Amino acid sequence: MFTSLLKKAPYVLVCSALLVGCGQENAPQQRMALPVDIFTVTTMDVPVISHLTGRANPTRKAEVRPQVGGIIQKRLFIEGSTVQQGDQLYQIDPSVYEANLASAEASLASAKATLHTNQLKAQRYASLLQQKAVSKQDYDDAEAAYLAAKASVQASEAAVRQAKINLNYTKVYAPISGTISRSTVTEGALVSAQQANPLTTIQQLNPIYVDLGQTVEEHMQLRQNMSKGKLRQNADGKASVDIFFNNGQKYPHQGTVEFAEVTVDESTGMVNLRVLLPNPDHQILPSQFLRGDINQGITPDAVVVYADGVQREAGGTTYAYVLDEKNMVKRVNIKVSVPFDKYYMVTEGLNPGDRVIYSNTQKIHPGMPVTPLENGKPLNAAPGNSAPAAAPNAQGKQG
Repeated sequence: MFTSLLKKAPYVLVCSALLVGCGQENAPQQRMALPVDIFTVTTMDVPVISHLTGRANPTRKAEVRPQVGGIIQKRLFIEGSTVQQGDQLYQIDPSVYEANLASAEASLASAKATLHTNQLKAQRYASLLQQKAVSKQDYDDAEAAYLAAKASVQASEAAVRQAKINLNYTKVYAPISGTISRSTVTEGALVSAQQANPLTTIQQLNPIYVDLGQTVEEHMQLRQNMSKGKLRQNADGKASVDIFFNNGQKYPHQGTVEFAEVTVDESTGMVNLRVLLPNPDHQILPSQFLRGDINQGITPDAVVVYADGVQREAGGTTYAYVLDEKNMVKRVNIKVSVPFDKYYMVTEGLNPGDRVIYSNTQKIHPGMPVTPLENGKPLNAAPGNSAPAAAPNAQGKQG
């Protein structure tokens, strides 16, 4: 029995080898091409959005300083509250200024009495001069004394007004409406006129400014695109701004660009854009760091590709895997511009109708046959005859 098996062994080995060879020869025909999701490159109107950063600033800010010196008798506001223009904030001891006013008023009364006497004398001398009872010199002296007395009254009246102003300055009023900060002085503190340190600060926070920095290159490109007609302006003629907090949360109110500086900041090399933003609940505070997305216009009929179809190498080269007419993979180097929603705007390398692979990109290579899927279903239409694909529902690359 064993001898019989040994005699048949060569025939068994030959048949096994033939079977293995036949299986290997038919394997490529039985293996299905790798399925991949594709996006058909199309065109659409793309908003031109600049992603900028900056800080908030109050629309109005007033540092309150005393205009006369003295002792603070009262503080008449609550720190951190909202004050209205004209509200009294402090009371400085007025006793010295009341005395100065009384003295000025007394000097005015004396000057008026002197004026009255000199006026009567000048009138009498004028009458006597006609009768040639006095000399012309005596009349001129009387007239000069009258004019000097009249000027003295005017000076005394100015002194009274100045004394009243200084007395009124002992009441420190709010120059603007807004949110008032903490007080830097307390009752009993000695203050001086126009001192360096403010008594307190008032800031108007609704609306509020957000100053965003834009690079000179972006600003120049924007102006060039607008001059060449590549951008369509919004209906209101102003650029709208979406504001985001540092944690990425979007601010519920939208702002508008009020103006752009005409000079470049030497320290940063940026052009400042000032945004006016509603701030009814005071969620945004001065000097707060914010991000602003500015819609600066629209690029009509821009070529776009699904973002997941854009590949990048470590060296910075950007490319995409595209299907040819035989559903074979080929690599195409591309250049992309601004991102928009789930897309990138393509400036070079792709044309409308190109089929870009956005799944299984780690498993494919140029020259490899694949099975294209659109919205999860095999694509039966001939390349170039299908309508542009809708935005894919894929959440990311598959593998």
